[in-house]
Amino acid sequence: MNFELAARDIQFRYHQDGNAFRLEVSQLVLRPGEIHALIGPNGSGKSTFLRLMAGLRRPSAGTIELNGRPLHSHAAGEIAQTVAFLPQQVAPVFSLPVEEVILAGRHPWQTGMGLARPEDRHLVAEIIERLDLSHLRNRIFDTLSGGERQKVLIASILAQTPRLILLDEPTNALDIHHQVEVFHLLRQEAARGAGILAATHDLTLAGHFADRLTLMQGGRLICSGTGNEVLEENRLRKVYGPHLRVAPDPLSGNPCILPAIAIGEIPIHLRPANHGEQLSAAKPLPTSPCQGETLNKPLLAKEGMGRSEPDPLSKLINQKSPTENPVLSGGSFFRTMFLFGLAALAITALAPWLGGEKLAVGESLREMFQVSPDNWSVGTRILALRLPRVAMGFLAGMTLACVGASFQCLLRNPLAEPYTLGIASAAALGAVLAITWPALSLAVGPFTSVQVMAFLFALAIVFLLRRALASQRWRSGMTGLLLIGIALSLVCSSLILLIRYLANPLAAHAMDQWMIGSIEVSGWREPLPCLPFLIVGLTLVLAAARSLNQIALGEELAGARGVDVKKVQKQVLIGGSLATAAVVSITGPIAFLGLLTPHLVRGLVGADQRVVLPASLLAGGALMVAADTATRMLTFGGRGAELPSGILTGLVGGLFFIILLCRRQPF
Repeated sequence: MNFELAARDIQFRYHQDGNAFRLEVSQLVLRPGEIHALIGPNGSGKSTFLRLMAGLRRPSAGTIELNGRPLHSHAAGEIAQTVAFLPQQVAPVFSLPVEEVILAGRHPWQTGMGLARPEDRHLVAEIIERLDLSHLRNRIFDTLSGGERQKVLIASILAQTPRLILLDEPTNALDIHHQVEVFHLLRQEAARGAGILAATHDLTLAGHFADRLTLMQGGRLICSGTGNEVLEENRLRKVYGPHLRVAPDPLSGNPCILPAIAIGEIPIHLRPANHGEQLSAAKPLPTSPCQGETLNKPLLAKEGMGRSEPDPLSKLINQKSPTENPVLSGGSFFRTMFLFGLAALAITALAPWLGGEKLAVGESLREMFQVSPDNWSVGTRILALRLPRVAMGFLAGMTLACVGASFQCLLRNPLAEPYTLGIASAAALGAVLAITWPALSLAVGPFTSVQVMAFLFALAIVFLLRRALASQRWRSGMTGLLLIGIALSLVCSSLILLIRYLANPLAAHAMDQWMIGSIEVSGWREPLPCLPFLIVGLTLVLAAARSLNQIALGEELAGARGVDVKKVQKQVLIGGSLATAAVVSITGPIAFLGLLTPHLVRGLVGADQRVVLPASLLAGGALMVAADTATRMLTFGGRGAELPSGILTGLVGGLFFIILLCRRQPF
């Protein structure tokens, strides 16, 4: 098949900050085996055009065709298997090993959980070897230099095995050494048959390495052709201004673009040199700094470009064993889940027997299964009360932790959790209203009026957030959504304080008890009705784990790899909020569990959401049960009063989180 990406009669308009921008492209065709450089001053529309070509935006008019068919007629996964796009900035929200960043490029070719297949591992190993990244394989991406990061990101694009590659300023913020190296890598991929369209500001390197250049200005194509045809001095001065000059490289004949200041056309005053001689900007300098063999000598990654003797800290990092950051496989996944499940089972099985009252294990179990409930002893009755409490604690913990982990990844914020979006505060407001005004009694089946009102108010916040996310005028992204959630949370908290101030002392005390947060259920009547909401909500969250891995690298990169980012955002937001509303309506707000548990889990298993979400689910349930058991064993005031679970989780979680921040643990 002759792969080809073509833009024909494209028009695209948008308004931002009161300014209107219009992009018009009559025709541009990208074919395999060529490097096509997109050049032009800032604001000329290069990045916007690349997003259109990648399918991340829809043109207002005209068509973008892939292999002769409109781009939007192809499935997102099909596009991602042929066309790869690398945006200017890629910043993973959590620390990831280099090999995982590269392996993430295999997303369009994977199904189900997306576990690495033997062919995926073989391909990634080949790319790592070809780009000479073996010494970085187990390094954390955040610890790399700018040039090393760019090589890793290009490796992840190559792992996608596209036929056409779109790059938005791949040499941005790199020194000349790494700029040349990146262009040599692109030249090698073009020789392998890939078509490359790269936006760049380095006109000299573009003229040297690109087969074709297209000059843009003000959202329009000015001209297109070879380097010698496009990089004409008078034309460039009209586009970029008068402060440049074009001089041919005496060795290759390729044009070199020089600032006019370097050839004395703009008089300036320089301070005297150290030996006292007055320098003049008018003094002619060499007309071709491109002289030499730097740009013409074949530069292969095998030559070790970009490598230098590492400092002691780098040596220490590089000495990590490959098993410290293993790539996820079926075996490692099931081993991890088995260990977390075993720990959760042990804690949950032990919890009912611990508390202020000692129970006889054998006797209580015998009576529970063989004796009528009317004839149970005190110990057996206590056990019958503790079992649903342990179950509710596990359900609450696993929900808050799993949803917290997903929200932190979705919002790309390590401090995000269900409470950050205002869901818990809204549920608390509904509960406070039910406690204060009995006329609002809306008990439905096994749910009390407090639970129903808390649930309805939480769902109302979800509806508002969902509308904000769906609004076409909403352009602040998920960060703006987080700010809306915080604002709604503050409004709900203020209303709660107002209601408490106006309430009678008895109602105020009841409100305080509910707001503290605790696992106090009197039987199976409370935990069982919330199960359908938890099952639906958590299923939606867990099903998005593989897509969340891509979103953690950036929304644009995820979209270019076939992820329907808007759909995943809605799915996780609605599913997580539904599950959280069901839990909070029964237990009240329980602080820090959804914030702290995911970070503890990532410290043990890494940042892969396919492991983090189910592991957080098990760890959160176990931690909540352990905290609730600890509160049963602590009594105060000489009357056997238990410490509410919300106080313990808030104290321990808050202190531990401060310790993590002080130690600068990577999130």
